[in-house]
Amino acid sequence: MTLAERLGTALTERRWTIATVESCTGGGLAYRMTSVPGASAYYVGSIVAYANRVKADIVGVAPEIFDEHGAVSVQAAEAMAVNGRAGLEADLCLAITGIAGPGGATPGKPIGTVFISAAGPSDTRTERFDFTGDREAIRQHAIDAALGLALELLAGG
Repeated sequence: MTLAERLGTALTERRWTIATVESCTGGGLAYRMTSVPGASAYYVGSIVAYANRVKADIVGVAPEIFDEHGAVSVQAAEAMAVNGRAGLEADLCLAITGIAGPGGATPGKPIGTVFISAAGPSDTRTERFDFTGDREAIRQHAIDAALGLALELLAGG
């Protein structure tokens, strides 16, 4: 059973819905989740917020977060997950923001830096990951990690 299938089963058992807000994965998480037959029972939708303007104007990430912490940060990931959960009216929202490369690295945030946040009704978990590999490998690692984080939140909450 794939991670997406395991997550779908866990969501179905809880009768929860899920949404996603993605940046560096460009909709890959939504694709992976909706590849599971029956996903329409729990998957609400996605916002691919690649540009900071979309993160701010559509998702509601405060401009101060970009100024103080950057778009690739704990604070941005949490805001994306929390605001995505509210805006898409889901029980759980997964958000991913990161640097998949080959450009975009900054001091302290090399290529492969990814922040993933899972926001549920009573708990939000955000983690930093430092993945290696090429652009596609980093994106796939991020998708796997997001699915895993959601499963952890469901198991603990």
